[in-house]
Amino acid sequence: MILYMNQWSPDGIRKLRGKYKLSRKGFSELLGITENYVYLLERGVKTPSKTLELLLDCMKRELKEKRRRYE
Repeated sequence: MILYMNQWSPDGIRKLRGKYKLSRKGFSELLGITENYVYLLERGVKTPSKTLELLLDCMKRELKEKRRRYE
């Protein structure tokens, strides 16, 4: 199986968080990073590591699947 890894932009991270109505605190807790780091990612001050990009991809898939189950 080949996995495609997204390149996460500040806007993409912000949109993902907004789509699932997550606060910065809730989003940061799901990813295991600080709330301030989420802020810096969304502002483009920091760029996500490859590991964080993989976590974001996994989180996006999981949230999408959960949404499908509850609709």
